[in-house]
Amino acid sequence: MELEDSVASFLSSKVMIIAATRDQTLKAHIGRGCGAFFDNDAGDVVLLSSASQWPEFFACAVKGAPIAVTFVEPSSYKAIQVKGQINQVVPATSEQRERAARYIEQMLPLMAGLGVNRLQLSTVFADDALAAIRFWPADLFVQTPGPSAGEPMRRIG
Repeated sequence: MELEDSVASFLSSKVMIIAATRDQTLKAHIGRGCGAFFDNDAGDVVLLSSASQWPEFFACAVKGAPIAVTFVEPSSYKAIQVKGQINQVVPATSEQRERAARYIEQMLPLMAGLGVNRLQLSTVFADDALAAIRFWPADLFVQTPGPSAGEPMRRIG
């Protein structure tokens, strides 16, 4: 499984990340990411997120469950949503924790330049109890505001 290089690059760039899982009643539970990347070898998207900050989200983030993750470039509102099925949820490795720390270090000044301060982001960029959610990317959607919002980019696989 491969994502186009431009999509894979976008997912791991300086983007805001919001994800959703759902419970048995189909109620959505939201979590925020502090970094993500496409693992070419496994064919999975890896979302890094705080399990302690988003407990309801993580309660529903189990193997086989659906997940939707939206990646938004803050300065342009360019947005892509990736939907898939969770393959694995595990504590983040030391390399993944370093990746999340770099993500936060890059995003704080970027967001400050857009008028969003550290206090406002204190819950968004939580990286305590960091976990890695791996999921197979089944569908891609354009979510950039405008006439194409919600349209499929393409079906994968």
